[in-house]
Amino acid sequence: MTSHEQKINAPPDADAILKQFRSPLVRCCRVILLTTLKLVKFLRRVSWKTVGSEHFSEMEGPVIFASNHQSHVDTHVIMHTLPSHLRKTTAVAAAFDHFADREGTSCKKQLVQFFVAALWHAFGIERIKSPLRSIRTMQDLLLHGWSIVIYPEGTRSRSGEIATFKGGLAIIAKKSGRPIVPIYVQGGRNVLPEKVYIPRPGVIQISYGKPLHFKEDEGSTEFMERVETAVREMAGSA
Repeated sequence: MTSHEQKINAPPDADAILKQFRSPLVRCCRVILLTTLKLVKFLRRVSWKTVGSEHFSEMEGPVIFASNHQSHVDTHVIMHTLPSHLRKTTAVAAAFDHFADREGTSCKKQLVQFFVAALWHAFGIERIKSPLRSIRTMQDLLLHGWSIVIYPEGTRSRSGEIATFKGGLAIIAKKSGRPIVPIYVQGGRNVLPEKVYIPRPGVIQISYGKPLHFKEDEGSTEFMERVETAVREMAGSA
């Protein structure tokens, strides 16, 4: 396998991700696409409300946002409700196997990959093969001052129920020393269900919790259980 083929078949590293984010074409398209989505939101009578915005004042430096996941609209709502100073340097971890063009032959996937990078600073992470490369990439992004949105369930929930959180996120939090901010998004599945591309009218609620840090002598499993519990508690009170 050539080095070019390896790059196609593997998620990008932090340098490649940041280079793409800085691209004039990506930045220009971002403005156009976000303006278009604002118009769609208005025309389709979609709205959202934020709970827990008081916790933004506790978020210093890069943080890791951990959210439940029901719909592709979740990402847009999270990014749109973040304060400007956080949004500008927040990137979204997306499934490399779902969005990326592994073989380098799909124009459709290349276009989708470009759009999600332009819209939400999205980048691919590995969820099928070894995740070590993606873990290092996210650590590097945090070191460069970028916050990260990640969905620790690993995929969208088709039933609306929250699945058990995967443990890889704890490794990133522990090695980087950055806190995890739990998020619960409700209503996205009604507004943009699976295989639906035009949003339906509706209200989405997004809840932000307090930043969570590793406690002294706390293990990764216990920490992720605490993060998952925080999300489930917000779901119960939503």
